[in-house]
Amino acid sequence: MLFGLLWKNPTEFLDRVLTSAEFQLDRFRAKATSPSARYGELLQQLRQQFGTELYLYLEEEPLRDIENSVIQGQQLTLVNPAFETYHDAEFTLARLCYAICRLKQPEAIVETGVGYGVTSAFFLQALAVNGKGELWSIDLPPLAANAEIQSGCLVPSSLRSRWHLVRGRSRRMLPQLISQLQGFDIFLHDSLHTYRNMFWEFQTVWPALRPGGTLLSDDVAMNRAFEDFGSQVDEAFSAVSGEGDKCRQFGVMVKKI
Repeated sequence: MLFGLLWKNPTEFLDRVLTSAEFQLDRFRAKATSPSARYGELLQQLRQQFGTELYLYLEEEPLRDIENSVIQGQQLTLVNPAFETYHDAEFTLARLCYAICRLKQPEAIVETGVGYGVTSAFFLQALAVNGKGELWSIDLPPLAANAEIQSGCLVPSSLRSRWHLVRGRSRRMLPQLISQLQGFDIFLHDSLHTYRNMFWEFQTVWPALRPGGTLLSDDVAMNRAFEDFGSQVDEAFSAVSGEGDKCRQFGVMVKKI
């Protein structure tokens, strides 16, 4: 399938080769050292930062509705998955995406990496409840049979009117998207988890993130990109917390107003 792209789509062939090489090289980098806060502790810290209790949004019925919808979709998808399910975030992070979106009432959200669409679905549900805002998702689906069909399949059709799915490598597509938007309020990284790519995405989106905006990143324990970037910017808040399976960690960073 990869070599077939060499003739059909040389640009995508090059992107996939570079992605694979970058991932292999990253195996030699140091892992993250930032201490992880418990999820409850993180919510308390965010309450102090935002001045609002996030638990109010975590108990909403629309959140339970989208979670049940995604679970049902996962059960159907897992019968014959096109690619590994680890490409999706855990529900711990997805719920936080929903809560922050409900709290911040964003006009625009940008995420890199879609997988089967867990965080996309939770973001879009929150935007629907808000009654405003749109989500732009950049994704280059895994090279596998039916991957294109199943990419984002967990997003209900009723929520897709606010969704803009941009196909391609974030390194190529993210600068173009930023130039089109007049800033955005929330950014989520969940694409290629290499130091080079993560640090580049954080560095690229930070100037376009509006004051008070929130940067989220999945799988920050894989390398030191999140903590190194945090040490170079004057953020208002930064923390790392564990996800549901206790092996993965995500990061939250808030830009100063």
